[in-house]
Amino acid sequence: MIRFLAWSRTHLLFVLLLGAVARHSPAQVIDTATGKEISPPALAERLRNADIVLLGELHDNQRHHDLRGQLIARFADKQRTIVAEHLPQGGPVTFASDTRADLVAAGFDPAGWEWPAHEKLYDHIRASGAPLVGGNLPREQAKQIFMQGVSALPDRMAQTYEKSRLDAPAEKNLDRDLLDGHCGKLPDRYLLRMRFAQRMTDIALSHALLDHKPAVLVAGNGHVRKDYGVPQVIAAVAPQLRQISVGFMEHSSDSRELIPSLAEQYDFVWLTERNERKDPCENFSLK
Repeated sequence: MIRFLAWSRTHLLFVLLLGAVARHSPAQVIDTATGKEISPPALAERLRNADIVLLGELHDNQRHHDLRGQLIARFADKQRTIVAEHLPQGGPVTFASDTRADLVAAGFDPAGWEWPAHEKLYDHIRASGAPLVGGNLPREQAKQIFMQGVSALPDRMAQTYEKSRLDAPAEKNLDRDLLDGHCGKLPDRYLLRMRFAQRMTDIALSHALLDHKPAVLVAGNGHVRKDYGVPQVIAAVAPQLRQISVGFMEHSSDSRELIPSLAEQYDFVWLTERNERKDPCENFSLK
């Protein structure tokens, strides 16, 4: 599993994109195709008609998780499976006691995902009655793929990888975001492996969505990008499916001229108030 920093220069660019539109409102949903605001209920109606819904996040913004949970409650039902990046692949989560304990039993890492950041999201999912499954690669398999590359891929993943190769611009975008997500301190010798591991995570998430459609993915913003994330994989192997991607960003200063570029990354952007945080690159080092 490759995780971008919760806040990086790449994410800063994202929130700059719509600052001029959104700076006077604590939360707004923007249709990137038109640049116009729509209401959360209107967004929910749009999502209801999609085969695959992809909801992004900044991992450390609890407001994003709460809003996604509320949104899921508006349009999801017991026929639509929720696929989570935060859980390894496996059977449906059984909610029988405490939400945290039930997630841990399914492989959730509370420390790694900074619980209780995601608590409200999973409380909403639990209340919705929608099935919840993990979509991420199990830790040992992810480690093996990172170290061994293509030779470690199961047949299905290898076939999907060949069918969903990134074009040069998308690959460049992913490489840039991997570098920015590691504060520019990612050695060249790691970049190819990191890119490959990121792609395998996206393929694993894609397979979980395809196996449980209609489905909703809850994952980081990088995974729900249309140019190099899960939507790109699904478009390559199942182009007939209707997908909608929603990025969750934070308000920041003006950069209106970049608004059109968001349409290549997300169908909608949900802007929220900023989370107070330290500079994530301060004292950063690769472990």
